[in-house]
Amino acid sequence: MLFKHLPDEIFQALSGSNRALVEAVLKDLAEIFYDHAEDPIKDKSVIIESIEDTLHKLDTVAWHDDQKEPFDSPKTLHDYALRIYHRLVNTGWLVEEQELYRVSVLMTPQISMLLRSLIEISQHGKRNYGATVLSILSNLESVAKHPKERGVTLSQSAEASREFSAHLNQILLGIRSLQRELFDSRDPKAIVAGFFDLFVEGILIADYKTLKTSNNPFRFRRQILELAQSFLSDSKTMKEVAQCYVDQQLISMDKALVMVEKDCRDIIQTFSNIEQRLERIDEYRYRLEKRAADTARYMDSSRPGMANKIAGIISDAASYHSLPVLKGMIGAKFVGVASAAQPSRRREPPPPRIMTPVEVSAQAIIIRDQQRRFHEARQVTLPKMQSYLEKQLATGRTKHILDFTIESVEDFVCFDHLRYVGSLGVNAKKIEDEFEIQFTHTYLDVHNFVECREFNVVRRSKA
Repeated sequence: MLFKHLPDEIFQALSGSNRALVEAVLKDLAEIFYDHAEDPIKDKSVIIESIEDTLHKLDTVAWHDDQKEPFDSPKTLHDYALRIYHRLVNTGWLVEEQELYRVSVLMTPQISMLLRSLIEISQHGKRNYGATVLSILSNLESVAKHPKERGVTLSQSAEASREFSAHLNQILLGIRSLQRELFDSRDPKAIVAGFFDLFVEGILIADYKTLKTSNNPFRFRRQILELAQSFLSDSKTMKEVAQCYVDQQLISMDKALVMVEKDCRDIIQTFSNIEQRLERIDEYRYRLEKRAADTARYMDSSRPGMANKIAGIISDAASYHSLPVLKGMIGAKFVGVASAAQPSRRREPPPPRIMTPVEVSAQAIIIRDQQRRFHEARQVTLPKMQSYLEKQLATGRTKHILDFTIESVEDFVCFDHLRYVGSLGVNAKKIEDEFEIQFTHTYLDVHNFVECREFNVVRRSKA
């Protein structure tokens, strides 16, 4: 039986004339019993005080006697709280336990799960798809890297995928029912209010705007499909993951293999047809938004469909040889500039474009390598300076400026910086310790290439 774990009178508290009071009390009691940092077993006084706080927040408090009860009619807020408390105890929502003179109150696991589900249905909060998809991808990657230790997380990914798919179906059905309800309405105020209250606040996805951007939450769909398909094709990984199922759930290996295959196929099925489902949701969303936009645009000007009627008037007038005179229409504001306004058309997505890699020509690669070598040659480094001086003074202890040779760009850069060795910082201290540069006041033209002060480079003695 579906309700075999619930008391028979469980829904009597929510079906009577006082169901609004009981519903408000249960919502606040859920926050008390769901507090993870507190003891789930509460004192009776705490529960009654919580009920009193809930009733204090309500605008009006009125109790209807649906049946004969051994209590007097409530007169104070405390009496109302006691009446609701006993109603919840009698119908099975709350369970009392007495130890000596202390009365404790708790909720059974089945009642707690029921209350949590009812509150989730009433809130129908928005979902964040990005976090869901990332959690599924993270679990699958951990299974691929460590199938023996973390294979059980595959079942969590499959369960998250199934909940994700069910939420997409709820959005689609919710938009369809809301669209039918708003299309049948003839009250512009109700249409606009229903659009914002029911659709924008209740059904719309939290990160819906990101679905049309490059940072959309479904950009990891390919990796998820590849990981799930790789598990099915690799028998070794399947057995290792199934062994985790056996250890965690205490089932046979054959049953575990069937569960692993089913979980992988559920993930593949969810993310394979997600584009088609999102397109259907987007189609219904566009119709709903267009209906609300048309209503809001024509609320202060005329009624929807006036543009088509004006076009019909013009077509009928074109059939006459001489145009008829329409007297009084402008004065009566039957036809005006604002009446012919049309809502903006739906933007169609651009057609898919095949991305082809651009091949770089061999000449461009050669030029790029030449530029990179030229920039490297222009860089002044300590090893280059030392190598250049050692090569120039290989045959003697001293050398004049005109005796230096310049055979490449590196040689010219090193020769040009010999005059500034003292200003090259701490890194050039080693060169100053090995070589001494002696300047004169004469300027020379070196190889018809650079003009600078005359100098001699002398190798310092080790002594």
